[in-house]
Amino acid sequence: MQDRVLQKAVRILERPVCDHCLGRQFAQLLSGRTNVERGRAIRDAVAMALDSEENLKVDMSNFAGYRFHHSELKTPEARVACSACADVFEDVETYVKKVARVLTKLDFNTFLVGTQVSEELIGAEEELWERSGIEWCEPIKGELNREVGSRVEKVVKKKVDFKKPDVLVLLNLAKRRVSVEINPLCIYGEYNKLKRGIPQTKWPSGKYKISVEQIIAKPFMRATGGTNHKLHGMGREDIDARCLGWRPFILEILEPNKRNVRVAQLQKAANKDKRIRVRNMAFIDSSAIERLKRAQPDKSYRALVILNKTVAPARLKKLAVLNNKEIYQETPTRVMHRRADKVRRRVVKEVKWRRLGPRKIEIRVRAQAGTYIKELISGDGGRTYPSVSELLGVKARVKELDVIEIHGKKF
Repeated sequence: MQDRVLQKAVRILERPVCDHCLGRQFAQLLSGRTNVERGRAIRDAVAMALDSEENLKVDMSNFAGYRFHHSELKTPEARVACSACADVFEDVETYVKKVARVLTKLDFNTFLVGTQVSEELIGAEEELWERSGIEWCEPIKGELNREVGSRVEKVVKKKVDFKKPDVLVLLNLAKRRVSVEINPLCIYGEYNKLKRGIPQTKWPSGKYKISVEQIIAKPFMRATGGTNHKLHGMGREDIDARCLGWRPFILEILEPNKRNVRVAQLQKAANKDKRIRVRNMAFIDSSAIERLKRAQPDKSYRALVILNKTVAPARLKKLAVLNNKEIYQETPTRVMHRRADKVRRRVVKEVKWRRLGPRKIEIRVRAQAGTYIKELISGDGGRTYPSVSELLGVKARVKELDVIEIHGKKF
């Protein structure tokens, strides 16, 4: 026999194999056929070769039930368990029922099945590949995932999604156990923080009892039955600052039992809390989180600044130096406990000022993302330069700070 396909088939059939495992070794040949159909066709071809009295070294239990016309070969009445999969494919319908039973308790739109096979099955498959080679083959996990997934799809009437399923079903064949991983539910939105003294995200130490994240997440957690939540913001304002510029964020709900919720109603519920405002909330793919974090838009601020000495109106014109000016900022002393000590270069795009009193001015700044505005004002003991304090020759501190615009919200 010179035919490569039949030569490989004979090597496989040296031991008992089912149609699934026989056909799977030729999975990349001929489209539109199942592995069972391939396996049956190849088994028939080898049987014909045997019947033509070719001397082939095969396990005859592979041909249980065959009747040979010319050959005097004896075949057993019953087949032997598959040496490659231990007849695991006979349990597919059982797994389908188990998976469907779990999924019917969840609210989802798409799913994917993954399989964890035993060490014994992995070893049996590797031994088969050593005998027959890996050309044209498909791993057993791939076929099991497809067989279970396609049948579950028909039962639960939901779509399989190979890239980003709502639910990942895991089959542990060794323990005959089904478990699920529920992927997060992500909602985009934009918020204003109207009250000072509130952090953007939940404070680990419990020092702050409430956060923007917790206020927004509360109605969504109630509606989805999620186990936890995260808020990813396009930057963050200081705890004592307000945000009036509609900061983009993505709310991530972990392990939601219910996904098909009415976002507009939940946004309205969040807005009942007068400390924040949210708008434009809508479902978004989780891949957007990384893009949001990478975004570096300019931001505009309003700062109410207190000076330790009276400054004449004419002297304030020195602040014009900061327009389109690159400044140098060493890590601020107030955040050195959690940030690496290094010098950052940032560009101040525009500065406007208004004198409110002998020792009080309002400064509006548009600056590159990552600029420490409080230190731009105070100088932080010379760690930021140039600064408002340095240019005016007085000590300056920020009494109130507001984020008034986030430029270029697209990401």
